[in-house]
Amino acid sequence: MKVLFIVALGLFALAAAYPSDIIDFETDHMEHEQEGQAGRAVEGEYSWVAPDGNEYVVKYVADHLGYRVVESNALPEGPEADFEDEEDDDK
Repeated sequence: MKVLFIVALGLFALAAAYPSDIIDFETDHMEHEQEGQAGRAVEGEYSWVAPDGNEYVVKYVADHLGYRVVESNALPEGPEADFEDEEDDDK
């Protein structure tokens, strides 16, 4: 009986620690999926179709380090950085 209780308790702890779906919905022009442990760490993605017909996707992580976009085609691209060595004019 004790062994059965310990096994059941272990399975319950494993199920509670396993990441689960937090958000999972879809409409005609929008979708949002998120899994993880609410309040601790989650990862997910959302997408939508803009009026011009383009589909945009954002994949993200939110945890103790904050909210971070991992991949997206919705963010504008910035200019290329040029890291060439600049000469000092003080010489």
